[in-house]
Amino acid sequence: MPEFLRYLPEHSIEIGAKVPDFILVDQEDRSIRLKDLAGSPAVLYFYPMDGTEGCTKEACDFRDIYDDFKELDCVIYGISPDDKTSHASFSDEHGLPFQLCVDPDNAMIKDFGVWGEYQLADQEIEPVKNIGLQPDSENRINMVVRSTFLIDKNGLLVQKWMKVSFRGHASSVKDQLHKSFKFDIAF
Repeated sequence: MPEFLRYLPEHSIEIGAKVPDFILVDQEDRSIRLKDLAGSPAVLYFYPMDGTEGCTKEACDFRDIYDDFKELDCVIYGISPDDKTSHASFSDEHGLPFQLCVDPDNAMIKDFGVWGEYQLADQEIEPVKNIGLQPDSENRINMVVRSTFLIDKNGLLVQKWMKVSFRGHASSVKDQLHKSFKFDIAF
């Protein structure tokens, strides 16, 4: 696993603050904005790349408990720098019931403060090149830092998870959703 060095740029959205407006495009070429989420909670999870081991596990974990989110009237959107074609293929391959979105100019990724710089160890350089990333002369790469944001029905940030491990993360988000909105539903 590459060593995280720093966020680029160093933005941060504080819990309780209004989430900045955004424009996303899903794998079916539909635009999604913050106002489209009004009226129900939403999970926005950022991940580095379609098809990698960790990103696949995280997406499948959200898929496997998607009905629990649906019962809580909560939509889920996965966001990465990949294009619509990659998202459509990834979604189809794993039967994902939620939308994967493109941030066309990476503005949302930067506004949410989830773009980061990583240092690669020597043994990580070739595998990183094999998935299409090009390290700089100091063996550093810039990519999305795996992060998740829980937004309430009014567009306020309820909870955020930064630099998360994909293992068990979807269940943690579901548990926080339940606590944050005081739902009385048995899982």
